[in-house]
Amino acid sequence: MVMLEAGLQPPRRGAVERLFALLLRLLAVVSLIAGLLYWARLVGIAGDGAFRFDLLAPHVRILYTAQAVIAPAAALGLWLTARWGVVLWVVATTAEIVAHGPLSDAFPARPGVALVGLVCLVVLALVAIATLLERRTAGRTGS
Repeated sequence: MVMLEAGLQPPRRGAVERLFALLLRLLAVVSLIAGLLYWARLVGIAGDGAFRFDLLAPHVRILYTAQAVIAPAAALGLWLTARWGVVLWVVATTAEIVAHGPLSDAFPARPGVALVGLVCLVVLALVAIATLLERRTAGRTGS
């Protein structure tokens, strides 16, 4: 509001930067749903009670509880397009990839979760790099 009153225009966002914001919001929705599903498993609503907190092995309890807490917080940060949301999401997704990928013998088998998480990490990294390149070229041209 102050910028408009002073006659200043807010900085224009490029197409890649808008795509990045859209991707973050999409990941926010998915992360919120994932967090709610982890909570539903832990309290026994989903999975016919097989993933209830008191029935899980200690290492699975740690992962599922951390995911249930971090995923909704990351969703908020992603929706706000805040850097801390991306960091939380990367930490949670990396934990899932490791747990359901290389450590799949110790955790319930969910190879699809590891694969989708890895693809999302790669896509997020590529779009983030493209956003940085777009900002850098826009700074050189004076736009």
